[in-house]
Amino acid sequence: MIGGVIVNALIFLLSIKEAGIDMTKKYPIGAFIVGASVTPITFASGIFLQEATYSNLGTAGAGDGVYIESATSIWTNPAVMSHIEDELTTVTGTLLNLEINYYDDGNGRDGKSSSTLPVAGFFHVIDLGNDFKAGLALGSLGGATLDYGNEWRGRAQLTDVALLTYQFNPTLSYRVNEQWSVAGGVQVNYAFLQGNTASIELDTSTSWAFGYNIGTVVQATEKLKLGLSYRSELTHEFEGDVYTQRASGTYKTSLPSPAISDLSVSYQLSPQLSLMSSIQNHHWSAMESTDINMTIGNQLIPYTIDRDWDDVWRVSLGGEYQLHQGWSLKAGYAYESSPLDDPSKQSPDLPVGEQHRYSIGLSKKFDESKLDIYYELADFGKIDIKQESMRELFSLNGHFTGTVHFIGAAYTF
Repeated sequence: MIGGVIVNALIFLLSIKEAGIDMTKKYPIGAFIVGASVTPITFASGIFLQEATYSNLGTAGAGDGVYIESATSIWTNPAVMSHIEDELTTVTGTLLNLEINYYDDGNGRDGKSSSTLPVAGFFHVIDLGNDFKAGLALGSLGGATLDYGNEWRGRAQLTDVALLTYQFNPTLSYRVNEQWSVAGGVQVNYAFLQGNTASIELDTSTSWAFGYNIGTVVQATEKLKLGLSYRSELTHEFEGDVYTQRASGTYKTSLPSPAISDLSVSYQLSPQLSLMSSIQNHHWSAMESTDINMTIGNQLIPYTIDRDWDDVWRVSLGGEYQLHQGWSLKAGYAYESSPLDDPSKQSPDLPVGEQHRYSIGLSKKFDESKLDIYYELADFGKIDIKQESMRELFSLNGHFTGTVHFIGAAYTF
């Protein structure tokens, strides 16, 4: 997150001034070389990038791009609308608890952040006739809040931060023939940013960003369905005020979310059992650097951070088994690779690494509606951090662990 970079830079600048050295005049760039690690809290490695917009609850997102029993599937692949027989409306709600723990290798104080966040969504499919259908989706692309407090070793880098997003995504699909459909839509995304350290406050900043999404679905056989979709990159431009006890200024920066490609498949193995899978690419390799322009007093301070991130690959597998009287049981697993494997570039804003997701769900069909509930655990494992380029006073050397618990429900009618 940009907050970590700006905060670290300002902390270093203030410590230099306290020592009687004015590096903003003599060394305007060198004063900000400390604190060069940054992790976008909103979208890093897909941490609850998609849970709030799952369509087949309980399968860890597997097969979401070809699922036809929930209007929420139009978020992953809008072309699936053409394969939904009726007009559908789905209302979703998810409650998540994110816990991040820091364990210091030296004598520094450990840290812990635990936050709970509710997320709601609305999705609707409309039949326009003549093989056209329209979709209206309102959901979250991602977001988080962290609060480590003022007692841990990294309080000079971060005490609390919030970055939340919401998106309106209208789409249109066309059924080319009985087997094949195509679709496209517009992303209208809103983001909210705010962050603090023990002595510095980043004023609240909001931003709008715009993109597109496209998709296609093919009913290859009676039992096999394939879907391919693409969601474009979004870039938010943030600007706001920075306040300290001794000075104030402004910052401007951009924060991207990655382009996402999704290949989904479902197969009806038997009348009772269906299997599904999805493979996604989150195009983080396009983010080679982050550019920040800060103004402190009358001094303009440009700053560039080399990123060198990797693409994230996400693979999910799931299944749904029909029980009796309209009940069905679901289960799924998802693996995500890490966009960052260099401990020296990790940040307390939100440490990232490999992720494992385990999910289970239960559905009940009524005469003209359906209720889905699910639970999912996301495990981040152990994430090392070695901030070797930072001053010892501010550096973190140890490891993080993290988990997210999700409980959610959807009602389709």
